[in-house]
Amino acid sequence: MYTNKQKIKEDDLKFSSINIDSFKQPVFNPKQYYKDMAKSNYFYALLTLRHYIKLTSDYYFGTKLGAKNIDLFMLTPSISSPTGSGSNSEAISIKFGKLKTFLTDSSQFGFEPLLLNKLDKVYCYLPSMRGENPDSRHLNQFYHCEMEMVGSLDDLIPNIEGYIKELSKTVLLMQNIINRISKNPKKTKAFLKKIVETKTFTSISFDEAVNILVKNGNKKLVNFTKNGRDISSNGEIELMKILKLDTPLWLKYFDRCRVPFYQKPISKDPTKVINADLLFPPLIKESFGGEVVGSGKRQNKTKEILESLAQQKISPDPYEWYIDLRKMSGYKTTSGFGMGIERFIAWFLAKDNIRDVIPYPRIKNIKTYP
Repeated sequence: MYTNKQKIKEDDLKFSSINIDSFKQPVFNPKQYYKDMAKSNYFYALLTLRHYIKLTSDYYFGTKLGAKNIDLFMLTPSISSPTGSGSNSEAISIKFGKLKTFLTDSSQFGFEPLLLNKLDKVYCYLPSMRGENPDSRHLNQFYHCEMEMVGSLDDLIPNIEGYIKELSKTVLLMQNIINRISKNPKKTKAFLKKIVETKTFTSISFDEAVNILVKNGNKKLVNFTKNGRDISSNGEIELMKILKLDTPLWLKYFDRCRVPFYQKPISKDPTKVINADLLFPPLIKESFGGEVVGSGKRQNKTKEILESLAQQKISPDPYEWYIDLRKMSGYKTTSGFGMGIERFIAWFLAKDNIRDVIPYPRIKNIKTYP
């Protein structure tokens, strides 16, 4: 956790003398949202909580793992999110001078070249922008903690689990905040404590997950296409219910054509990729659950990249630099992950909408001041 435990406890103690009833979450109203941000005790507690999540992230990656924090660009000609026919993400294009470019959806593409320059781990905690229609799981701007490192997915996964446990330890120090803004403080504390105590999270393959859902009468929660399958968010939650898990679940090795082209195929079965999503069980009925973390090993062979681009009918032109990177001397295979900060917070606070755990949500076609 963030090393200054005493400071966390001191800040948390400030909430003990404030009436719990005054922490009621304001109803979202974009016309007066700035007023709620200015006076609501709910947002006072939420912002304090987010502050320590950010400090814990920097402590964990920078101090414990020795990763370098890199603040990157907010514009890019090479977006990553809408690739793969199973993706529901959409890039946000803008005109920048004479150029058509995009708002950054992920820092991954910016990170990979840096790992050739004597760095082995890099991370960021930055906004990402995506243009799909928002819902309870998606915002058009959200906070994204991402890490890229030299190594395999097996090397990466313990670092992801360590991060989730580190955040859980920090949140557990903020008992007064939890008691005031969680929809079920008892469940919040119990689930976070279980995460801290769990040695490693359970994992199953994507094939196993599909078979479990189908066997239990939930075939409709799996999208079957001629190019592969994907599981809906409701399917992810139903899977957790069937398995009766109260800790996160790794879902591994997705169908190749339903994920982004940069995911590395399995050598023994090139129809699958070396990736893993971390799914979280809802704390209470109707609260947030499902995917919170996405991760994978990157393609290291130009032939495989071109094959994936062709299979997904994506032009290689915007990614020529990415392909060329693999030809550079000293190229090293990397793996990386991204965690939606709002998804994690909504999960442990038992909220049903990630909009309610971010300051100033940016939602398509809704004007929110400032």
